Amino acid sequence: MEDKPYVVAVVHARGESSRVPGKNLKPIRGVPLVAWITRAAKASKKIDRLIVSSDDEEIIRIAKESGAEAPFVRPAPLTKDIPADRITRHAVDYVEKQEGGMVQIAVTLYPTAPFCATADIDRCIDLLLENHDLDSAYTVRPVRDLPYTMIRVKDNRAVPFLRAEPDSDGEQSSLYVPAGGVVATRRAVLFDYEKLVGDSAGIVEVPSERAFTINDASDFRLAETLADTPSKAA
Repeated sequence: MEDKPYVVAVVHARGESSRVPGKNLKPIRGVPLVAWITRAAKASKKIDRLIVSSDDEEIIRIAKESGAEAPFVRPAPLTKDIPADRITRHAVDYVEKQEGGMVQIAVTLYPTAPFCATADIDRCIDLLLENHDLDSAYTVRPVRDLPYTMIRVKDNRAVPFLRAEPDSDGEQSSLYVPAGGVVATRRAVLFDYEKLVGDSAGIVEVPSERAFTINDASDFRLAETLADTPSKAA
């Protein structure tokens, strides 16, 4: 490996899905879901190796056609609902043993965020390259429903979920939630602390369209429409 920080991206794409059978293979505009994120990552100039981790032969085939590597079949113990850091760590460990060096930055990518742009991935990587005090970085979007407006039911009555209110409009506008597409992690956090997001994380804000995630069958229908949205492009 070269002296510059070595960056490996790992796409999590198992075959099973509890909500949508064959989710990672279902098409949006004729393109399988897993291919959207692999194409975005393949266009990055900052990623040294792009690995798709899957236990499904068809996903592996499509990943390779999209320009990614799929050098192994994900082991059965890693195909269950387990912490995502274990899947990324397995792929990084594979690369390090194969190449005989250490990966400095691991980028975890999720096919369920099909409109994630190459620029979103690169900005997460750049945050770590340019800010040595950050141990991780991930994409976020502004919240749509502020927590101060939420309610819960107690004794058949609506009560505020949070009683405290923001000090100013500025505080409201600075609230975010994870976008679910990209997490860039330094090796120490991934291996020593067994986490994807460390205690000193940076964020990359993305538009709501690029933060759209696939959770159930109805989301695929909406994705067909969003695929033409200009703002989803970088």
